[in-house]
Amino acid sequence: MFQRNGFPVISYSPTDITIPQSIYDKIPNLEEYKKLKEAEKKIDLLISRKALDFQAIQQKTIHPFEIKPSTGLLRVFVYNTCENQPWQKQLLQQQGKPLPDPTTESTWTLRVEGKFINDNKADIADFNDLKFSSFLSAISIDLLPNEHYPNLQESQTNIIEWRDDDLNNVNRNPTGSNSSFDGMDVKRSGIFNIKVKIALLVKSYTSKIRVSDEMSQFIGKLECTQQEVMYTIWNYVLWHKLFKDTDQYAPAATVDNGADLSNTMSDKSANTNDDPTLAQADNTLFNLLKVREFTFKDLYRLIQPHFRPREPIMLDYEVDTRKSTTLGDLVLDIPIELPVNLSKAQKELLDLNKSAFENLSQHDSAIEKLNQKISLAIIALRNANSREIFYDELSKDPVGFIEKWVESQSETLKALKSDEGYDEETVRRAQYFIDNEDLIKEKIDLLFGSSKF
Repeated sequence: MFQRNGFPVISYSPTDITIPQSIYDKIPNLEEYKKLKEAEKKIDLLISRKALDFQAIQQKTIHPFEIKPSTGLLRVFVYNTCENQPWQKQLLQQQGKPLPDPTTESTWTLRVEGKFINDNKADIADFNDLKFSSFLSAISIDLLPNEHYPNLQESQTNIIEWRDDDLNNVNRNPTGSNSSFDGMDVKRSGIFNIKVKIALLVKSYTSKIRVSDEMSQFIGKLECTQQEVMYTIWNYVLWHKLFKDTDQYAPAATVDNGADLSNTMSDKSANTNDDPTLAQADNTLFNLLKVREFTFKDLYRLIQPHFRPREPIMLDYEVDTRKSTTLGDLVLDIPIELPVNLSKAQKELLDLNKSAFENLSQHDSAIEKLNQKISLAIIALRNANSREIFYDELSKDPVGFIEKWVESQSETLKALKSDEGYDEETVRRAQYFIDNEDLIKEKIDLLFGSSKF
């Protein structure tokens, strides 16, 4: 490591933190340290695996289909109010209040309104501007003629419809319509009750499609994506072991009005295909797909007849002219999924990742400080062990130890001054380094300490 001026940077962190086996024999507690190091290796391996999993999950969560959309309830209120009804005029007369103009007609007003209730209370502010019409593709109100309203059918005022003008917009946004409203009012003259049919076609911001009754019984859902249907059939074939091990294969023909295509499949059995996804349909799959054999590349075409357009929600209501208001008599909750706000979701994901990385950085710095303390403790332990060996040998044989020490110092001086004293033929062999491992290590440490390298 070098600074910009070319001079080496001095590092005060120990580089050799290994503990000799002789110290393990003297200090039994060091076995716990050895176990700790083994556990640390396992944790490092686990962290590396989890890091790869985290990267895969992070890439997966960025995909729009993996982001959980905002959900809530569209609470729809259907009620009516009455004005200037005969019983209302009579009530005003009894209370001594002024009566309306006698020429004023008796009327009733049917109102259909809705309010979005978000499941996530933290995001309430983001959806305060959403109107009732933002969640509808169309709404239709049909006034059913009766003996009291016989002319409704002829005047063609019995059907009131509204359709969303933004349906052709690919990037549909609930707040994008300029003609949004919170409710629809239908006002008519009359003093008699009348029955009404109301149709609500709710917008869908997901890729879920309504399926046929047969398919809904098979998968257990009224609405699902095409991928869910294919995945369910795949699991069914896998679980019931319906994959056919044969070289004969006839491509699945297009389903035509539920006709039995088994004969067509047998007539084309001369065509061969080694597709490993070739499956044999049991009675359940045959009733769904109308074929005896199929491959999963043909499955997408075979399931198309089971998808249906979304049907409107039908409500039956009767306008009651005997009450001033019927608010609360008919209330309907419709589950709603809003479109995914990619920019907001990605920002939240980035903030979450940033917070996680900051926490990891703090933990890494704390672990680095602990490692430095452990390194210094190991160096202190090795120095103490060297001093203990030195004084122990000195106390046992002072004269002999001093002679060996002087000889060792002379060898050290020779190593520092030059490479003399070594037989080239001997040092070229590996056995020399095996027999003199401790000596060579000591000389290398000496050369490093004296800045010879």
